This record gives sequence, C-alpha cells and structure tokens, in this order.
Amino acid sequence: MRNYFLLFALFIIPQLLPAQVQQNNDYSGKSAYINGLEAFENEAYEEARELLLEAYRNLDQPPGVSYALADTYLSLNDLPNAAVYGKQAVEADPESKWYRLKLAEIYRSAGRNQATLEQLNTLLEYHPNDFEGLYMLADTYKDYGEFVRSNEILDRIIKLSGEDPQVLLMKFRNFESLAATDSAVVQLERIREADPDNLQMLNLLGQYYSRTGEKAEAKKVLKDALDRNARDPQSLITLSTIYLEEQQWDSAGTLLTNFISDTLIQPENKMEIARFFYSRVEQDPQNIQLRVEAERIFDTFTESEPEFGPAFTLSGEYYRQAGEPEIALEKLEQANKLLPGDDIAWRQRLQLLLSQQKYEETIEVGLKANEEVPEDAFIQFFIGSGYMLNDQNKKAEPWLEQAARAPARRPFKSVIYSTLGDVRANLENHEASDEAYELALRYDPDNDNAMNNYAYNLSVRGENLERAKELALKAIEVNPENSAYLDTVGWVYYKLGDYDRAQRFIKASIDTGEASAEVLEHMGDVNEKLGNMEEARDWWRQALEKDPDRTHLEPKING
Repeated sequence: MRNYFLLFALFIIPQLLPAQVQQNNDYSGKSAYINGLEAFENEAYEEARELLLEAYRNLDQPPGVSYALADTYLSLNDLPNAAVYGKQAVEADPESKWYRLKLAEIYRSAGRNQATLEQLNTLLEYHPNDFEGLYMLADTYKDYGEFVRSNEILDRIIKLSGEDPQVLLMKFRNFESLAATDSAVVQLERIREADPDNLQMLNLLGQYYSRTGEKAEAKKVLKDALDRNARDPQSLITLSTIYLEEQQWDSAGTLLTNFISDTLIQPENKMEIARFFYSRVEQDPQNIQLRVEAERIFDTFTESEPEFGPAFTLSGEYYRQAGEPEIALEKLEQANKLLPGDDIAWRQRLQLLLSQQKYEETIEVGLKANEEVPEDAFIQFFIGSGYMLNDQNKKAEPWLEQAARAPARRPFKSVIYSTLGDVRANLENHEASDEAYELALRYDPDNDNAMNNYAYNLSVRGENLERAKELALKAIEVNPENSAYLDTVGWVYYKLGDYDRAQRFIKASIDTGEASAEVLEHMGDVNEKLGNMEEARDWWRQALEKDPDRTHLEPKING
C-alpha cells in the first residue's frame, strides 16, 4: 500500500505557512504534486512523472516529491533515476522509514544486494522494532539464499508480534530450501495452531506430509480440512492424489464422485475435479480401474449438471480418448445443443464422425457448425474432407479453399493445403493440385502425408519423377513403416524404370501386412516388367480378390 496521504499531509502543511516570495511557484508546484499523485494512483506513470518533475522544480526539491518520483521511476522500470530520487529523499530525512524502504526496494530490484541490506539495517538502527523493515530484510536474505539469516530475523519478528502465519510460512519456505524437513513441518504445525481454520495452510501441510512419505498424517490433516469445508476442491484433489498413489482407485473415485454429485457445489468447481481426474487417466491410460472411476465421475457430472455445456464437452473428449466413440458423440451432441458457440465441441464431434466414416453426417453436422461458428478453419476443413471422402470433390474444393483462408497455425494450414491438393488431383486439375502441395510443404516441410501424396500423383502422371523420388524418400524417412509410403517409393522407381528397386520397396509395403489391393496390383505390374508372368498373374489375382471392382485385371490374369 502506498503511503501518499501521510506524505502529502506532512509536505503540504508547512507550505501553507506565510511565504510571499515564491507564492506563485508554490501554488503551481503544489497543484502539480497533487495531480501527479493522482496520476500515479491511476497508473498513468508517464503523466505522473512529468507532473512530479514540475513540482520538484517549483518546490525546491522537497523529500516528499523526491519519494514520489522514486516510486514513479520504479514503476516505469527506470531504476537509475529511481535510485537518484530515492537517495535524495533519504538524505533529506534519514529517519524516515518509508523513504529507506523505498530506496531498499529500488536497490533490490536492481540486484544491488549489499546496498539493499545496508539501507534496511540502517532503517532498523532508527526503528529497531519496525515490522515492515524486519520483514523486508528477512525476505531479502531469503532471496539471496541466506536462509539461516532470514530465519534469525523472522524469529525477531515473532518475539515482537507473536506467531503471524505469514512469518511462519516464510520460515517454512526457508527450512524447506535448507532441506530441513522436520523443522519445516514444525512451522506448518505452528501455523495450524495459530490459524486452525486456514484451509490453505492445512492443504499445504497435507501436501508436505505426502511429499515426505507420511501418508497417514497427510490424510489426517486433509480430512481435518474437509471436516471444516467438505466442498474445498484443493483438499479433495490432494487427498484423492494420495489415494491414487496408494492405488486405492475406488477410494479416490468415490471421494470425487460424491463431490461432483453434490447439488450445492458450483459446476465450475466440479469442472476442476473432472479435469484433474482426466489428467490422471491420461498419465495411466491402460489402468482399467482408473478408467472405471473416470467413467463414473464423468457420467455423474453430466447427470448432475444437465444444463452445463462444458461438462458434456469434457465428457465427450474423455470418451473420445478412451475409444468410446458412440458415447463421445452423444455427449458432444448435447454440448452442441447447450453451447452452440463452443467451437471445441463441434470440432471434436466432426473429427469423430469423420474417423467413423460417417461422411454424410459429417457434412450435415459441419454445415450446422459453420452457421454457429463461422470462419472456423477446422470446421470448414472437416466439411471439405467429408465431401472429398464421400466422392464429392467439386463440393469439397471451395470448403477447403475457405479453410485455407481462415486463421490457423502453420502445421494445420499445411494439412488443409495437402487435402486441397488431393481434391484437385481427384478433379485432374494437376497444376492447381501441385500448387496446393507446394504450399502445404512451405507451411510444414515435414508434412509426410503431403510429400507422399504429391509424389504419388506425380508418378501416376509420369511427370517430374526426380522431384517425386525426392519427396517419396523423405516421406519414408519420417514414417518408415507406412505401407502406402513404401508403395509410393516403389511406384516412383517403377516409373523411372528401376524395376529391381521398385520390387523391393513394394514387397516391403506388402510385408507390413497393411497393403491395399492397389499395392498388390503394383507388385503384379513390377513382376510383369521383370518377366515373371506367373508371379505377376498371382499378384493380380490377389488384388482382384481383395477388391472385386478391379475388373480391368481379369484380361491380364487370363491372358
């Protein structure tokens, strides 16, 4: 708190005594001083500086103005000038505690350790029992790593004013830095005795007992905190963390589920608990018991807060990550109804629909989302992707073009342009397709999907094959086990006439166990070029069995 009212009174009263010589200057200076203090309190520091400098010139450099200038320059982070005026104030009134405290603060901000300590020790010579001076000295020693000296000063404060919780807390921090665990706990227990209803201190003590392995004592303290306030989220989180560390999954789940089902608790506080538990599941996703408790928590949350949209968004995100897409879609649909402007819920729902190959529903939902959240690159991208995957490339192109114009981070921009390249390739607009792929790689040079698709399209057209080879080889450096990428490399070599390498890469693609009918057909084509007609027909036959629509292979098989 700034002490300008007192300083103003001390400074102004003497100036009201009769003095005719400087009457006009005094009046102007006082006015500038008052207005400067007002500007300072309004955080208009530049204005305050100019007004206070005017007062300083017209009022013959009084210490109150010097003090105010020092504080103003400190707020402007102009430490050299702050120190100049701070020293002037101290020299004019050496016994003023406020002047010395301000100068010490300036020196401390400038990292002048010794000068800070000198000012504080001098202040205490004039005012040996001053709480502010002692506390700042203890805090300064703490910052400089002199924890023992800091505690010595804090003990002086305790003798003077009793066991103040903030003083004890600083002692705790000092002992913690000294790795003096027992002494640190003593301070927390003293805080607990001095302020037994302080939940922050109880939580801190519980956390400290937990960190030092005294789980039983930690649970005792935290239960005490919950007895005082059964709805304190921090106490619940700390206690449930201990249960989780002890693998008492059901105890943690029950504790938090009961909290979330409480109708008197604000949904925002429940959200904090739900996010906490979600983060624990993310750390241990294979833990079935933990997932069971998480599902109980999220189901309870949405049941107890049926009108709270964020609960459904978070629940939908959890079930999506947990591999429960149908439940996730139900939760996200409700989130969209409750919070139609929530772009996160729309994006998650569209991504799920797309991954479930529900392309028509993706388009339908995406168009609704675009009405509620226009100009969203993700939503427009999902609509365009839905059209593309539903073989409606002409409708896909304008949506992807819109997505490319909307604000988005560079990696996602790259994904948009890569998909736009695919759409234009499907439309046989090859020049525009190549342009889109090049933009994708400009936004993200490591976009392996863009590299692969661009290379494959070039190879199919038999154009710029060296560029295609460069891109295809770089793609498998990024993702060496990708079946499609290996096939692309093989097909580029096929188009270059290097059939031996083509065969080896396409075989590697087949060996992944994920080869498509197209890859099998390519292996037949390579063997045909190598003169292995029986093997070629066998591969073509396998391709036709995998994809009966490849009827163009029948004459080759029977030829």
